[in-house]
Amino acid sequence: MKATTEILQLLSEVGYMACFKGDSVRSQAIMEGVDAIAREQSSIKMGVAVAKMYAGDMDGAISIFRDQVLAKEPDHMSAKCFLGIALNLSGEADEARTLFEEVSLRGNSDEKGIADFYLSK
Repeated sequence: MKATTEILQLLSEVGYMACFKGDSVRSQAIMEGVDAIAREQSSIKMGVAVAKMYAGDMDGAISIFRDQVLAKEPDHMSAKCFLGIALNLSGEADEARTLFEEVSLRGNSDEKGIADFYLSK
């Protein structure tokens, strides 16, 4: 199936809405469907990983951030920021802190704000 970027973005947004409304089952189904169509796009991988975080699957999220997004784009600050959150939630505070420190220095204003919040804890 050939899907346009706009359709994939719209479906991803629906997946995020389900995620943020607490419907992690539907969110994961939507995001994994989008991922099946657009396998190589980091933004899609990010969405799948965030949905896994909201569903409580930190190991799955960590794996996607590390092995799929950061392996392809090692300087992806949003992936490092979200990986830090997932690691923090998994009890890996030292590794998370290292990522947050890097994001605080090199990320955009949104990423820096999230990293700084976690560094202040």
